[in-house]
This record gives sequence, structure tokens and C-alpha cells, in this order.
Amino acid sequence: MIKKGLLTAKEVVRSFYAKYERYVNGLIRFVFALAVYLTILYNAGYNGAVSNPFIAVGLALISAFLPLYMTTVFGAALMAVEFLSVSIELAVITAVLFLLMLLLYFVFRAGDSWLLMFTMVMCLWNFPPLILPVALVASPVETLVVVFGVLIYGLVAVVRRDVSALSSASSSLSIGQRVNLLLSDLLSSEYFILLVITLAASFLMISLIRRSKINHAPLIAIVAGDLLFLISFLLGNYFLDISVNFVTIGIGFLLNILVSFVLVVLVFSYDYKRTEEVQFEDDEYYYFVKAIPKTAISLTEKRVENITGKTKNSDRPNEDIDVKQVFVRREEE
Repeated sequence: MIKKGLLTAKEVVRSFYAKYERYVNGLIRFVFALAVYLTILYNAGYNGAVSNPFIAVGLALISAFLPLYMTTVFGAALMAVEFLSVSIELAVITAVLFLLMLLLYFVFRAGDSWLLMFTMVMCLWNFPPLILPVALVASPVETLVVVFGVLIYGLVAVVRRDVSALSSASSSLSIGQRVNLLLSDLLSSEYFILLVITLAASFLMISLIRRSKINHAPLIAIVAGDLLFLISFLLGNYFLDISVNFVTIGIGFLLNILVSFVLVVLVFSYDYKRTEEVQFEDDEYYYFVKAIPKTAISLTEKRVENITGKTKNSDRPNEDIDVKQVFVRREEE
């Protein structure tokens, strides 16, 4: 019953999206960009001139009319401006880091850059399990984007913790010492290392299993990935003795289960009972094809009109005639 309701809702949403695609996409870009900019300002609000929610709203409105990867560009620029108030070298490191990511990956797959900011936001709000459902619709190579996102999170977290020592105005350390402090604190952060390993391994496992040929691959993938993340995260926390807010982690894990269930039902709802395997050949190859039909509910409308009236200029003026029968009925197939 729940599955049928979700599939019906899916068709309604699909119909609505097809009609208002332009406005829905703009709203999604606005909400996502606003969440990114507000998160950056909340966790790195060092510049009073730009640390204003109205600036975040303005940038989000502009981002709503631009491609999604521009949110990453504006977010990087906003972060660099914020870090500039701490020290010039910190702003340069941030700019160079984003530039290296651009050269290494995003120049080829710019459309995936939203995952970078999404990973950073989820880690900063301590909801890393919510990143895992994305692996159901992502490719294995996008694991690299998750690693980049955790790296940006680690940079923001280290600067927030050591801002007084990294500040060029209040610290007596030299430029080289501040850079060395930043890198050493980042690489020695046990929680940062744990997040990189657990998220990357779980994300990659989900993406690989989901693309396998086994039946119920999406469901098996998300269950296996979630278990890997949960077990490795708990073991890592136990052996490394890390102080973690398990309340937010638990909330993130519950939301992860909910989102994963909705994705499996709506996006990967296959009817494995009607699986067909076909074999054929041509002059050069022999083909094995496995076809699995999708489970869907089609909403069709039949419109019939029923008009009852009196005949005019008829030999029998009091006789009723049925012109058409009218009713509206929605059938579910």
C-alpha cells in the first residue's frame, strides 16, 4: 500500500515537474545555494562586511538563474573572502585548493560539483550519513568528489578551531609556521581521517554494488554501504577515542534510511518477477541481454460528458434524450 502510494505520488510529481520544470529547477538551485552560503557564513564568519544573511540570500537569488556548478564557484569565492580576514595565505590556500579540484576533476565533470558543496554542508552540520544515498544515483568516480568535500570540511573546521593562531593580526607565528600549523592540524585530525575513510569506502561500495547485475542490487547496495559506514565509524570512534556527537549522527543515519527507502522505491523500483533474458547474435558478436521492467503506475484520465435535455421542435416535446453521459474517472494501471 505504501509502495503504491509512493509510485502514485511519483507520477503526480513527474507530471507537475514536466509542466513547471523551469520554475522547479530555479527553486531547487535557490534553496541549495542558500543552504551552502548560510553554512559558510555560519562556520566561517570572519569578515563583517560579507557575513550577512542578506548577502547569502542575494547570492542565492543570482545562483537560481545560473547553472548549478556556479554555486560551487560562488561558495569558493565567499570562503576565500572570509578567510582573507584571517590571513592572506589562508585565502590563497583555499583558492589554490579549489583550483586544483577544478583542474583534477571538475573541468571534466562540472555537473558533479554540487556534490562537493553538499558533502561539505552535511559534514559541517554533522550529518555525514546523509551523503550515502547519493551514491545510489552517482558513479564510482564521484567518490573523489566526496573526498574533496570532506577535505573542504576539514579546512573549515581547523580554521574555526585555530583561528587565533592562524590570524596574521593576532598571532606571532610566521607565514610558514601558520601554514605548517594548518596542514599538521588537518592531517592529524582523527575525526577528519575517519570521515574520509568511512565515507569514501561506503560511497564507493554502494555505487559499485548498485551497478552490478544481481537482483535487488540497489537495496543490497544501500544496506551494505550503511552497515559498512556504521560499523567502521563505531569501531574507529572506539579505538581512536574520538568525541563525536552521536545524537546528530543518529539523526543523520535515520534520515539516510528514509531517503534511501524513497529512492529505492521511486527510482529503482523494478519488477524482478518479470525479468527476461534474451540472446542473439550478429556477424561479429554474440549478445546476452537481461531486461528488468520497471514498476510504475500510469495515471490516465477519461472524460465523458453526460448532458440530458429536452428536444426542441420535436413531435414528442416532453421526451428526454441523452446526448452524452458525463463523468470523470481516473484509472490506475
